[in-house]
Amino acid sequence: MPPVIRKVREGELEELARLYMRAYRGLERYGEPTLEEGAAYLGWLFSSCPEGFLVAELEGRPVGFLVCCPDWRPGGTGEPVLEIHELVVDPDFRGRGIARALMEEALRLGRARGRRQAFLWVGEGNRPARKWYRRLGFREVGRWGEWIRMRRRLDEGNP
Repeated sequence: MPPVIRKVREGELEELARLYMRAYRGLERYGEPTLEEGAAYLGWLFSSCPEGFLVAELEGRPVGFLVCCPDWRPGGTGEPVLEIHELVVDPDFRGRGIARALMEEALRLGRARGRRQAFLWVGEGNRPARKWYRRLGFREVGRWGEWIRMRRRLDEGNP
């Protein structure tokens, strides 16, 4: 059964922060160090881009989320782009198409806003994510420390 993709509900940020912490096990250097800081980070994302805070739900339970901002201006100037800030899937539910469903909805949102490009940052040591993003058409276009910048044109195929 495919997940239901919906907007986040304000009261569920704490539950999503726990999911965030579970999902970053083994990749802690790329996430927030404590549950409290994870919750604060998700609160900031929610206040920054509430329309792009998407939750994947199976059987009434959140199993993943993606936060994007469809009106992001890198460096504060230039053409707005779709910025993917966070993509998290519960480790117990990986491999079931949840991340893809979330990403498809985010890319749809970007296209609906007339965006021509999507960007994201991924940790260089997160090889499975980097490979997955490449399969979706993202290409590495820059680096900042241990972070890799990836870009995908939104007018080139699916998702």
